[in-house]
Amino acid sequence: MNPEQVKFSSSAVEATAAESELVIFRSELTSYNPSSNKFIRINLPVADKSWIDWSDSVLSLKFTNRSFDGTSASTSESAVKTQLSNLIKSITILNSQGEQVEYINNYNLISNIIDDYTMGTNHKQGVEQILAGGSADGDPDGASEVAGANGTSEDNGASLVLVDRLMTGFTSGQYLLPLGYLIGQAPAILIELEDAATALKINTVANTNAAYAVSEVQIRAKQIRFNSAFNANFEATMASAGEVGVNYITESFLHNQAALNSGVSGQQTVPFSVNPRSAKYILAVMRLEANVANKDKFSLGCRSSAAIGEYSFEISGKMYPTQPIQLSDANYAQGYANLLDCFGQIGNLNHNTLITKGTARTLFYSNTQGTDQKFVAGLVLEDFNSATNPSTYSGANLSTVGQMSFRPKIDTSLSGPYRVDFITSIDMSLHFTMDGRMYSVR
Repeated sequence: MNPEQVKFSSSAVEATAAESELVIFRSELTSYNPSSNKFIRINLPVADKSWIDWSDSVLSLKFTNRSFDGTSASTSESAVKTQLSNLIKSITILNSQGEQVEYINNYNLISNIIDDYTMGTNHKQGVEQILAGGSADGDPDGASEVAGANGTSEDNGASLVLVDRLMTGFTSGQYLLPLGYLIGQAPAILIELEDAATALKINTVANTNAAYAVSEVQIRAKQIRFNSAFNANFEATMASAGEVGVNYITESFLHNQAALNSGVSGQQTVPFSVNPRSAKYILAVMRLEANVANKDKFSLGCRSSAAIGEYSFEISGKMYPTQPIQLSDANYAQGYANLLDCFGQIGNLNHNTLITKGTARTLFYSNTQGTDQKFVAGLVLEDFNSATNPSTYSGANLSTVGQMSFRPKIDTSLSGPYRVDFITSIDMSLHFTMDGRMYSVR
């Protein structure tokens, strides 16, 4: 007797014929640096009626440390630690008419947080560090040093080839994208390089100047061609879809920035505004403003709690969660669980992260302001009101909400101004129309 789940048929379905080839999209210029030409443009000239499979795509570049010691020409004092994602301040996706389809600001901060809470230590050590640089665990100080220039002015020091995935909705790899059906110029990816003092941690602060360059920038992906029958069927589908076109649902990120003033304590209200029609979660990230562009700090890999003892969010006059999340040096599990819930990890008992209980620079929470840590405040919005709002996909429709508030209660008056970065995970819809246009709905 055959098991019930085994299915047999006398009329087999014939597979769709297709061919695949590896394509390399290179940057327009040979070399870039953040002090002059910091915008890297990579055009995507896809063959006619071809699709791009981003699932195995990678960004590759050659990082060169150009930092120097202005007095002693020490290559060790001007050595730096970094990883590929730290170099990327923002990413912009342009369609074939030069219009913005997706924009992710503070990409490097978002990437560091996602890695901390969704990546395991074995993967970090065995895959991520080898490809993209950085440390073998969540402590950014564990990264290998790249020697600086052998002189007292900016020059080429040691180099390192780095490879990583691009974490955008456009390159998510969830679907094949029909870029070969677009009309106009080639769509493009624009990468903005981060300032050297933020992207790099220099070995010795005194008399050293942080600088770097990148070259040999390229994206490798698979180009797929289907047969003529498939192409005709797809074009008919696009035609029947009209101006809306066929669409794919993916995930992107929106960024807002606010501040906590020096010397404040107690209950604070930090307003911000973000208006996607389907928000999955919101993160609030605190960093001492003086550390953000400090060449001696890991301001991307380490954050601060700003001595927050509890927090909540206010949306449309209501508090979320219904009770504030409590935090202290002896009571931070609820805050950690809330954040894991944002990433969909709370129910996965076998999942691992780069967070520790109390190890320097990898601990989740400390109430002490000056302690480097991984703390992030989070609010889950998955299935917030999608059941009664058909225009959303899985999260909260914030398109008509207007201003919202982050409400932290600060236990100790702040020693300086703090930057608050708000990161909102959203469902983004990518549309392709019969007239050769690509656009997004967020």
